[in-house]
Amino acid sequence: MKHPIGTLGAFLAGALAMYYLDPELGERRRALLADLVRSGLPGGDRHARGRISRRSYHRVTQADPRTDAELRARVQDLLGRTASFPGAIRVDVENGAVRLSGRVLARERDALLHQVQQTPGLQKLVNAMSSHDSPQEIASRQPDAVAAGA
Repeated sequence: MKHPIGTLGAFLAGALAMYYLDPELGERRRALLADLVRSGLPGGDRHARGRISRRSYHRVTQADPRTDAELRARVQDLLGRTASFPGAIRVDVENGAVRLSGRVLARERDALLHQVQQTPGLQKLVNAMSSHDSPQEIASRQPDAVAAGA
């Protein structure tokens, strides 16, 4: 044996081909592999935290029986506990898709999005908020946001 690594690789490639090309179970195995590739590997959330700045977040879940009004109330309650200026953030919900718009402090944005993303019943989260470094930028315009959300 001159190349034991090459021989081992060829053996593993053959075994893998037999596993996925099996006439009885191969189709099911290929479908499971395709689903796994499409949805991402288990435990992939460890790396997702670094990409929290995306504008849209999707979570594939079963349909939740909560109504949009209940989901909106949950998100607004969460904003009231986590955001310095919850009245400056508007919450719109349609079919489990939550859209946040308005103004938020830049230092609070990522944690806020992460918390909202964990809300039961949420199917999709869209971040349309503008980030501001200074609380004065938000507080000076807060009544306008409240009026627009009413």
